[in-house]
Amino acid sequence: MRTMFADMLTNHPRPGMAASPLPAPFGRLVADHTLNEQQAKAVLRALADERLPVGDLAPVSAPRNMVARLAEIGAYLGAGLLVAAGIVVVAQQWADMTYGVRVGVMAGVALVLLLAAATPIAFRRHLAWADLANGDTLRRLSGSLFTLGALAGFGTVMVAMLSGQAKVTDAEVGWALIVGAALALVALVFARWQADTPLGEIAIFAAVTTAYIGVIQVTAYDRSVAIQWTLLALGLTWAMVGTFTRLMRHRTLITGLGLLEAFFAAATISEVTWSHRLALAALIAVSLGVYLLCPSWPYITAGTLGAVVLTVTWVGEAVGPAVALLAAGLVLLVLAGGALVLRRQRTETSDGSTPARS
Repeated sequence: MRTMFADMLTNHPRPGMAASPLPAPFGRLVADHTLNEQQAKAVLRALADERLPVGDLAPVSAPRNMVARLAEIGAYLGAGLLVAAGIVVVAQQWADMTYGVRVGVMAGVALVLLLAAATPIAFRRHLAWADLANGDTLRRLSGSLFTLGALAGFGTVMVAMLSGQAKVTDAEVGWALIVGAALALVALVFARWQADTPLGEIAIFAAVTTAYIGVIQVTAYDRSVAIQWTLLALGLTWAMVGTFTRLMRHRTLITGLGLLEAFFAAATISEVTWSHRLALAALIAVSLGVYLLCPSWPYITAGTLGAVVLTVTWVGEAVGPAVALLAAGLVLLVLAGGALVLRRQRTETSDGSTPARS
């Protein structure tokens, strides 16, 4: 038993034996970033020392994995073709449809997708996905169908609230966006709980942003300064949710999306000069400050890009584009050098050594 574990942990197996991959449960934990490879091997060593039975730790055979992947590809392609065919048919007949038929078609599509998404969850019967054969495949398929169903539900609300009117106001569009995003969020949050996928978490982010746009439409508060700062705050909030909470599983993805939204708000909404510069400065300060506490690459990227944009826009107005580009390059080099120094100090400290003094 102990020899078996040792063979799986070494890169130099005994003569005549091929190197074994990590057993299936440990491979899934590594793929989900719950454990890294070194931690997984440490657990295997502990099991080997205790001489525990291997049981279900045997590696899953490659043919079985290949069959599951082919089935997943077929399911996605089949669903994609059906959705594409439905879009083509509906688009051709849309102008001739009555209001009721339009709403019925959209609602029917949403219902079918959500029922299809719920089928693997019902089949699971409260078991962990890892305990089911091809559980990861079923989880991804269910989560993706929930996302499509949420999108169809959003479309149903938009058609129901706007399609039957000859002319719509900004407030009516805003309420449709809010109600549609809220309905989509119900399905997406359930999917996050039962069958989480990166696509589903991206959709949650998009739904919240859509609801924010709806609020702007309803309030008719279209001052660029207010939009810039509220969108900046929303993006930074999402970044903090991704970094410091476990509400989202794919935390780096959510952090990056939040910072991208914050950068968009700070860098592009520039009708008021002082607000534009102050928003960029706030983005830089928050990004670099959080990076000192938690060295995650989206923060240093956002801080660096913000510094470059701020330098180009501020210096460029006074001395011209050439000098502005030179200044931006110098800022970029200084920030990069500072990041490398901080990274080195953190690495040395985590290894237990004292950083060298200059």
